[in-house]
Amino acid sequence: MSESAHGRRLLRVGSTPDGDPLPADVLRSRTGNVVVDTERDFSAALSRVESGAVDCVIADHASDGFDGLSLLEAIRRERPNFPVFLLPATESGAVARRAVSADVTAFLPQSSPELVDQVLQALDDAVPETREDRVRMPIHDRTATEEQRLKERALDEAPVGITIGDATEPDEPLIYVNDSFEAITGYDKEEAIGVNCRFLQGADTDAETTVDIREAVENTESVSAELLNYRADGSTFWNNLAISPIRDDDGNVTNFVAFQQDVTERKEAEAAIREERETLRRLLDRVEGLVSDLSEILVRADNRDEIHRMTVSRLGSVAKFDRAWIGTYDPTTHTVSIAAHNQDRLGEQTIALDADRPSADRLAATLEADEIQRLEDAATLDPPLGFESGQAGSGVLIPLSYRRTTYGVLAVFDADPEAFDGTERAILGALGRVIGAAINDVLSKRTLTTDVTITIEVDLHDPSLFLADLASTATDPIAYRGTQVHDDGRVAFLFAVSAADEDTILAAEDRYEAVTDVSVLSRAGEQLVVEIITAGAEFVDALASYGANVGTVAIDSQSVRVRFTVATEQNGRAIVEALETAYEDVELIAYHESGDAKQAPRSFAEAVEADLTDRQLTALQKAYTSGFFEWPRQCEGEDLAASMDVVPSTYYQHLRTAEKKLMRAFFEDD
Repeated sequence: MSESAHGRRLLRVGSTPDGDPLPADVLRSRTGNVVVDTERDFSAALSRVESGAVDCVIADHASDGFDGLSLLEAIRRERPNFPVFLLPATESGAVARRAVSADVTAFLPQSSPELVDQVLQALDDAVPETREDRVRMPIHDRTATEEQRLKERALDEAPVGITIGDATEPDEPLIYVNDSFEAITGYDKEEAIGVNCRFLQGADTDAETTVDIREAVENTESVSAELLNYRADGSTFWNNLAISPIRDDDGNVTNFVAFQQDVTERKEAEAAIREERETLRRLLDRVEGLVSDLSEILVRADNRDEIHRMTVSRLGSVAKFDRAWIGTYDPTTHTVSIAAHNQDRLGEQTIALDADRPSADRLAATLEADEIQRLEDAATLDPPLGFESGQAGSGVLIPLSYRRTTYGVLAVFDADPEAFDGTERAILGALGRVIGAAINDVLSKRTLTTDVTITIEVDLHDPSLFLADLASTATDPIAYRGTQVHDDGRVAFLFAVSAADEDTILAAEDRYEAVTDVSVLSRAGEQLVVEIITAGAEFVDALASYGANVGTVAIDSQSVRVRFTVATEQNGRAIVEALETAYEDVELIAYHESGDAKQAPRSFAEAVEADLTDRQLTALQKAYTSGFFEWPRQCEGEDLAASMDVVPSTYYQHLRTAEKKLMRAFFEDD
């Protein structure tokens, strides 16, 4: 035992011995008659111990930092009784077992809120000061009783359960259990001492695992296993168990030490992950074929009835759902009519959504929210739309919509009450949108191939319509030339105006909050072409959302009159409803359905427009409306390039590409 007039000599070892979790300064300030040195190097710390320069080592241990456990084991090879405190960064059963096996003096996890006090108490126990001469007394200088008491305290305070069994007695009865064992199992020491540890086993404990443990003990071998054990109150927990034999100097096994760690949370998390993966696997098996099969059908479908019929057929034959039906939605009558089904009893029927019946309420809620709805009980929909009362099962209602147009609802049912979890609902909801887009596509194709279009003309009256107010301040009429919707939602209007109104038009940016920019694109005599950019325009947004083509926009001091064409009656109704929601007064001026050959140029224009990028269409439209193609030219390309915020070379590239696509569409026959 070394002595020093400067008191007990401690060596604080770790990656950051001067910092957390136990700064050296804290040790100096909290205890007297102590000298604290620090060391980061493993070899240097070991050399100081071997030279007798220190009385106690306090070492950190982290899997990604300083390896205090290896330092403990290295010290033990030469100094079996030297005081070593181990401060692990995380509580681990494997680390605790190695530390106890290496006869650690104190095992004190860094996560303990009372770490400093615990270290100081362990220090007083391992290297105490005598009142007389302040002589340090490490553990190996203590009496056998004192040394035994200290080691028992270290075992008791370990973060894992520890038991010791007597191998010299029949059935290896327990002779020691620590505090953590009591906390984990709920058994008091009095209940555990004197019996074999198998009292933790129960009806659901795996028999094969217990046999493996018993064979290892009989063969005096170490063994590790995870098994289901029972607490004193009858509840279960997963026990990460490790058993090792302890031998005397002659090599005979005298005891078995066992370490128990409650890993229930980890096992439950693993089970939850397995269950989730199994659920996902079943889901993929169920819907993967459905999605690929339906996708192919929807691409090839020629009409709406085929989409309805094949969808419900595949839901039964491929995805193995118990029943399915599709209903078409009529917003004018606020009804849903059964269009296709795969059950005999359903037949044709129409459900009024304002009727006093459960089915009407759930269908109305689904269409209004435009989101998939899960039916906890498939009998929620009155038979035969759903299951019979008392019949187990669940279901979903899936809106079939495209953009803002709702075409109907798809109902799917399964006898499994737990069917249609969040993942399955997400897939079916996306499938509903795909079906809605397919319905919209076939309706649009029908319109184009038969040259049928619906032309609608409405008058919009509302104080928020700045265009009407702008027209009232101008001396001459404002003539509409075109509209462009930017990617960021801004709307650019092109107008032909009188030069006499130039100042009035240019002042619109300051006068109206909705206007963000006004510029002159071209001048031709007494006429100007101007571009007015707004933060948005609700009537333009409504028309674009439903694929309408703007024919004319007439502006006067009282209203804005818009004439547009759509592919389907349903889209037309939806646009009018959207306009009625957005504006104070909407007057329907004209509604006309045309099927003659004069509509063919409109189909040609739509095909060209679909082939152009937004930039190409904007370049072509601005050139046309600004008189760029007139002779002499009424504007220059540089001005049009500036209005698009691009250099002239880029503008001309967009324009030439647009012209090429236009010519190709005109001269090349499909």
